[in-house]
Amino acid sequence: MQMTDYHSRRLGISFASVGAHLGWVYLAGEIVYEFGQTEKEEWLRSLVSTQISDLVRNLEYMDPKSLGTFSEKGKDFKINIMRLPEGEVPVFVLVAQEVEPELSMRNWEDLSNQVLTFCATGISLREKNLLDFLTITDPIRKKMERSFSADVHSGVIAFFHLQDLSPFFKPLGVVKSQEILREVTATLHKETRENEFNFQLNPRSYFLFCPGETLDGANHRFGSLYFPSKHLILDYKLKIFPIDREILADDSRFSSIFIENF
Repeated sequence: MQMTDYHSRRLGISFASVGAHLGWVYLAGEIVYEFGQTEKEEWLRSLVSTQISDLVRNLEYMDPKSLGTFSEKGKDFKINIMRLPEGEVPVFVLVAQEVEPELSMRNWEDLSNQVLTFCATGISLREKNLLDFLTITDPIRKKMERSFSADVHSGVIAFFHLQDLSPFFKPLGVVKSQEILREVTATLHKETRENEFNFQLNPRSYFLFCPGETLDGANHRFGSLYFPSKHLILDYKLKIFPIDREILADDSRFSSIFIENF
């Protein structure tokens, strides 16, 4: 069983365990995982798409929102959507279940953990196209633009390309797989200063955006960085790219930083 199959199956079991008639995972407005089927699919897709911009702007993390109800084959279902504490790229989980019982917050938290693990370990193995790339990187580009000011008009992007961890995910299991990914993220958080932010495009590609930083300064800061782990000694390659407003405005130059590692 490949890593994607394994985590897809685990996620399906998680949706089933909360009594989901239907479950969808949205990554930046795109459905990347589907559990169950419904005759109301087109109606439900339209319902979410008309509200997704408002959900991105206003929905608090881990605060399920009701989108309404529908009936199918003599049963009544309620629709809830929740935003997960994902970082820079919005991740939502939608659940349609019978009106009773309500999902507890513990159920939502367990489902959230499975969804975020799937996004971190499975999304990178999907076939990518230009729409996927733009959908994921556009929010990152906009945040970079907002980080520049009259006094800060350039910086760097530090790219950490980790060893291929996929052979370890199946034997280690979901819990320890999550621990490895959290350990990597925690290490980057410790290195991230107040005006900086980090983000992840797939299990091997981690980036740290540092406005106001220089190439020499970044090499000094990150040249000897290592990622401690309880389960593995993680190896990685470091690349550092200069970034400024002109590069952000140039689709080709901006994309070249990420596309080969997407």
